[in-house]
This record gives sequence, C-alpha cells and structure tokens, in this order.
Amino acid sequence: MVGASFALKKLGIPFKCVGYSEIDKVAIKCYDQNHEPTINFGNCTTIDPATLPNFNLLTGGFPCQDVSIAGLQDLSKGRTTLFSEIIRIAEVKKPKYMLLENVKGLTFKKNSVFFEHCLSEMKRIGYDVKFKVLNSRHYGIPQNRERIYFVCKLGKWKKNEFNFPTKTKLYIKLKNILEEEVSDEYYLNQNDLDYNYKHGLTRNKNIYKSNVNREYGLCQTCSTSKRSCNVDLIKDDKGFRLLTPTEAFRKMGFLNDEINLDDISNTRKYKLAGNGWEINIISILFNEMFKERRL
Repeated sequence: MVGASFALKKLGIPFKCVGYSEIDKVAIKCYDQNHEPTINFGNCTTIDPATLPNFNLLTGGFPCQDVSIAGLQDLSKGRTTLFSEIIRIAEVKKPKYMLLENVKGLTFKKNSVFFEHCLSEMKRIGYDVKFKVLNSRHYGIPQNRERIYFVCKLGKWKKNEFNFPTKTKLYIKLKNILEEEVSDEYYLNQNDLDYNYKHGLTRNKNIYKSNVNREYGLCQTCSTSKRSCNVDLIKDDKGFRLLTPTEAFRKMGFLNDEINLDDISNTRKYKLAGNGWEINIISILFNEMFKERRL
C-alpha cells in the first residue's frame, strides 16, 4: 500500500517492497510513480501464495463499506470476505509481522461475529494480535478519523515489545495546512451552498459553521469524493470553499506534499485520499513495531 511504504520512508527504515495487490488503475499509477518499481500481483483472489517471494511484513486493509458508519453495515455483500484472502496468503507465507486496518464500525456489536472471526483466524494461523481504535486527531493530524489497527506478530509479543501510543496534544490545526492560493473552482455558488445545507453539511444557508471547529481547528473524516471529503467548509475573504486535493492529502499525513499526484484527476485524488492510510499514525505504529529495526 502507498501509505505503508510512505510511513516506512518517513521513519527512515530500510525496506524493499516485494510486491503489492491492486486492481484500481489510478491507485496502481499512484504507487508506481511514488516508489521503486515492484510487482503488482493484481487481484488478490487469484494469487497463488506458493509463487510469492518471502517477505517479513504484510500490510493491508479489507474493504470497509460493509461495516462503516456511513455504510449499511451489511456483511452479506461479500466485500469483507477479502479478509480471508489476507489470511490465505499469510497462512502460507508466514510473514513475521502484519499491520491491518479497518473502520471503527468493525467493532460495533452488530458486527461482533465477523470481528471475532477476524481475531480467531489471525490467531489460528499463529499470530499474536493486539488491536485498538485510534483517532488521528490524538496523534498529530487535525482530522477526526477513527480506525481500528491490528498489530500482529508471528508467535508471541514479548512484554512491552509493542504498546499502542498514548494520546498527544494536537498542535497542528486545519488552518495550518491550508493552501495560501486556491483556484476559484473550489469556491461554492449559491446552489452549492443550498446542497450543503440540504444534506446537513452546514447549519445555515448563509452563515459558515464548521461541524467541528469554526476556527478550522479540526476536520471530519476524509472520505472518497469531493462532496464527502469536504464536510467542513472553509470561509475566507472570497467566500465559502471546499478543501483542495492537496489539502485532503495533507490531512492524511502528507504535510509536506510528499506524494506525486501528477496526471491524476482531482476526482480520483479525492478518492485516493479517502481510501488511503493516514501515514502519520502508521509511522507511529511502525516506529513502535520496529523500534529495534528488526525487519
């Protein structure tokens, strides 16, 4: 995944990605133009684990629409069964570590059967699993983004070998990561404002009020479209506007714009940001997992 590789780079941990599994053409393009050339094994359901090279770390997420708060939390559609593909590959290749991520909704009572299934499967194939819901806002990024992380080791974690990070004070606010110059295309006309009001994105048709903090302190979860990625409107001297794609990636941890998004449309940039991993929190987890540089 792009986020995992960026997080390892951020920490300065030497690594070589032996391959990844992706079918989205734009996501493939994004990975390939940001990292060293490697193999894309394509659809994970067709991978024969016996043909894969050995590796020490497996990272991934499985589609969250079926268990997300925004979704219907319906496990009958089969997208969450991609978790079984992760297990299928890990059971054969036995990487020393795994880091898996999903939405907080996976922990809800209505999803408890599937959640317990995930834990039991990871333990069945030999992994000691630590898990916790973490919010990006508590670890340096001004985004209210809650995700559950499964930190897994083949065998057993030693005492204090891995501990989830403690919450920290948020020093960077949304207003600190906004672009200075923004194109007129991101500013809203009255029809746009009416849409936001109709869908509950603003409290009043004509008066800006952020859902979180009117001083731009914190933003809502980055989602996958221009509309849903911009729950919080920005108001400046020119009027009301949406977050730009660059700002969307900044609230995913790319504070220094350290991602090459050349020749990718704005629509797909929003989708990539919303589907991605927030790299700051991933780097914190990796730093704890590999504090002795054990890869």
